[in-house]
Amino acid sequence: MSETIKTPISTNTEGGGEEKPNIEALRKQTSNFITRSKSFNKLCKYVFSICDGNHTGAINATELYAGVLLVHLNLAKYAGAAACYPATRQAVDQLFLASDDDNSGGVDEAEFMNIMIITAASISSRILTYYAFLIVLVPYLAARIINILEFLRVDDGILKIDAAWDATVPDWLNWFIDIVPDSFWLSLPEQIISLAFFFFVIPKIFDKIDQTGAEVAERTVVTNTSSKSD
Repeated sequence: MSETIKTPISTNTEGGGEEKPNIEALRKQTSNFITRSKSFNKLCKYVFSICDGNHTGAINATELYAGVLLVHLNLAKYAGAAACYPATRQAVDQLFLASDDDNSGGVDEAEFMNIMIITAASISSRILTYYAFLIVLVPYLAARIINILEFLRVDDGILKIDAAWDATVPDWLNWFIDIVPDSFWLSLPEQIISLAFFFFVIPKIFDKIDQTGAEVAERTVVTNTSSKSD
């Protein structure tokens, strides 16, 4: 399984102190069609109201991370695996500290929204990648791999194994296997190859998308920060 992603963290240093993420620049850089939607805005407001259980209008760092996980869980209902890579606790804590400028120990709803936009930065790219693989690439690649195996006459070995199985296993077990439709056994190699892609290949591609997005965001924010300081 792929490692949980790290949200793109860029720096904004004030007065030579500790480096912090530049929240406003990151929000502008990482915004996408999902995080700009009314549905996402409504979801974040709903999650904030749940996390703000004491109705103070602000939440602490622990409640913020719970909010990040809850937003991703809700997105996963529609986006599937593409939304199952929330930011790490360390990354969210950095965003929390950067948003809590007055050191009050909490962030309000507007700051919560900005953090949610940043932590959901790569979801749109992952969704497009996921469904491109699901609809087009995985069936094509699976079929090609099966054709290669047939060319190598791997099916002859499988037939020999099948014959040995029929000769040695009890009749009741053969009867049980015969209940399963032939269409299932015919599609099984393609299903196994497809699962291998989804469990091992797609998570690696998601990591690459997140890494590239983080690098682009960091270069952009550093450039913007340098321009302002000049």
